[in-house]
Amino acid sequence: MNKDRITDILQKVEKYSKLTVDEQIYYMKYKGISFNHINEYDAKRLLTNNTYYYKVTAFRKNFPKEDKKYTDVDFGTLNDLATIDMYLRYISIKLLLDIEHTLKSELIHTITTDRTEDGYSIVKEFDEYSKNMLVKSNPRFNLTAYRSITKTVMNRNRDPDGYHRDMYIKRKNNPPIWVLLELMSFGELIRFIEFYYEENKFNKSIFDCAYDLLKYIKNFRDASAHSRPLILNITNFNEFSPGQRVTTFATDAKVKKSDRKRYFSNKKIHDFTCILILHDYYIKTKAMKIDRKNELMKLKERCLKRHEYYRNQYELKNIYKIFSKIIDNYNSEWYTKYDGKNSSTVWHLKAINAFRMIIYYT
Repeated sequence: MNKDRITDILQKVEKYSKLTVDEQIYYMKYKGISFNHINEYDAKRLLTNNTYYYKVTAFRKNFPKEDKKYTDVDFGTLNDLATIDMYLRYISIKLLLDIEHTLKSELIHTITTDRTEDGYSIVKEFDEYSKNMLVKSNPRFNLTAYRSITKTVMNRNRDPDGYHRDMYIKRKNNPPIWVLLELMSFGELIRFIEFYYEENKFNKSIFDCAYDLLKYIKNFRDASAHSRPLILNITNFNEFSPGQRVTTFATDAKVKKSDRKRYFSNKKIHDFTCILILHDYYIKTKAMKIDRKNELMKLKERCLKRHEYYRNQYELKNIYKIFSKIIDNYNSEWYTKYDGKNSSTVWHLKAINAFRMIIYYT
C-alpha cells in the first residue's frame, strides 16, 4: 500500500473527515477487508449508487480482529449481511405494527368493558402515575416544570399541517383514553401498559406477556422504522440474562441448554425472540399469522442464498441455526396444519435443502 496515501486517509479517519468512495475502499483494504466475492469496481458502483459506507461496514462488528485488522472478512459478505438486514427490518416492522395495533385494540376493548371506567378518569390516573415515576427516577426533579403526559401527546398533533390536527382541536383539553392511545408513541404505549398492569386495572392479566416483554422490543422497533442496522454485534454475548418466557420459547424451539445460555444473552437475538413471542401470543387472526410465517420462512431461505461466503464463519452459522429454530417455533401449531400453495411443507423442504448446502460447505 502507498504509505503516504494511507497516512492521509488515517488522518482523515481520526478527525472523522469525509472520505471519497475510492478512499473508503482503500481504507477497507488497509483494515483487512478483501474484495474477492465482489471486486473493487463493483464495490465502488454499489457504494456510489445503491448504498453507503456505514450501511455496509457496520456489519464488520460481527467479526474478530487480529492486531486491529480483520483476517477473514470480505466486502461481499458485509454487503450480503446488509441485504439480509434490510429484509429483517421489513418483516420486523410488520410484526411490530401488528403487535402495536392488537395491544391498542385489547386495551380499548378491556377498558370499554370495565363498568367502573368512563374513559376519562384513567387518563388522569395515568398522568399521575407518569409523574410519580418521573419523581421516583429523579428525586430532584422540579415539579413546577412537569408537563402532563396528556399535554405532551396532544400538543404533538397541533400542527395545522399534521394528519391528526382534528383530533387535537376536538379533544385537546380533555381527551378520552381511546384518543390518547391512538396518538401515543410506542414508548408511551409501553408505559401505559406498565401503568395498567402495576395499578391492577380490570383484567390486567391479559397484558401479562406484554408487561414482561414489550420493553425489550422498543429498540428493535426504532432501528427497523428508521432503517438502522440490526444484525451488528450479534456475536457479542453475556450482555444480560434472558427471562423465563424467552428461555421457555427457546426450549420449545429445541435449542439446547448451553446454546440458550450463550446466544440468548445477546440483546439482538433476545429482542427478536421477544417479538416472535408477543406476535404469537397476541395475534389471533390465522391468515395474518400464516402470512407472517411465510415471510419469515422466505427470510430464512434468503439467509442461505450466498452460503459459500460464510464457509469459515462458524459463529455466524451457529447464530443462523438458532435464528432458524426460533422462526420454526413461531406459529408452529397452525402453520403445520395449513394446506395452501405456500404450505409449511414447501418452505421446510426448501430450507432443508439449503441447510444441507451450508453443511456441505462447512
